[in-house]
Amino acid sequence: MIKINEMILTPLITIFFILLDRIELFSLVPAVLGTYRVWTGWMEYQELRFLMQRMYLKTMQMGGPFIVTNDSTYLPYVYADAMVRLGMRHPDFA
Repeated sequence: MIKINEMILTPLITIFFILLDRIELFSLVPAVLGTYRVWTGWMEYQELRFLMQRMYLKTMQMGGPFIVTNDSTYLPYVYADAMVRLGMRHPDFA
């Protein structure tokens, strides 16, 4: 509910008050910055989600992964491990 409020309702209310010419700069700036922050976070999340899905499908297609993690810090290492193991099994792939 908080994300819906920050992503949809806050911009709509802000636009409504701008059209009524009833908003002050001290109210407008935090609303715009907060909405921008939430939307950029959402876009980054979607991009990373699809990247992880592609990496997972690629490793599953090649017979992996052998190491599993949910930590985004270690995900590239899991992908690299799967690709190295794939290269060991199929030298022409690497």
